[in-house]
Amino acid sequence: MAIRIRRPWRPRFTELVDDALLVARAGVRQSVKNVVIMRTLRDGAAYDADWYADAVRGELEMLAVESDAHAARLTREIDYAKGRNLRAVTAADYMNRDVPKLKRRRKVQHALAERLRALAQDPDAVVALVEQARLDALDDIAAAAAEVPQRRHPRTVTGSARRIALADLLDDLAALADERPDA
Repeated sequence: MAIRIRRPWRPRFTELVDDALLVARAGVRQSVKNVVIMRTLRDGAAYDADWYADAVRGELEMLAVESDAHAARLTREIDYAKGRNLRAVTAADYMNRDVPKLKRRRKVQHALAERLRALAQDPDAVVALVEQARLDALDDIAAAAAEVPQRRHPRTVTGSARRIALADLLDDLAALADERPDA
């Protein structure tokens, strides 16, 4: 019987890109949600779906640019790591054996940038992000409003306490009537 050595699980490339896109979409939604809250509460601005769609496109493009920059940094790391077989001094001190993983990361970053730009060009996806961000903002505003303590109504005074309160009120009214200059 042959002993079979199991290789560690390695996610597929498409799963890595899909996961990265999922995180990026959540970040864009959170960012736009915060803008909705600030524009609504601080600025008193009316809701403008086109303005928020442009904001979503801008956020997606910004993330695509960051992804491209990260891929460029990985290219420099790959060039540095090639041929190095020494012992690593820090976690970012890449060696020749790290080159395949770095290439895979770079490929994921390029694919993520491409998917983010494609998402920014998809009107339905942009509208869906705007609407979800708006709903999240409304939920946050409603939750915050629900937590604000409400003004308590005075307790109804009954019995002897009521008679005393009314007598005090009559005394206060009489004193005010005596202080009037035209009386």
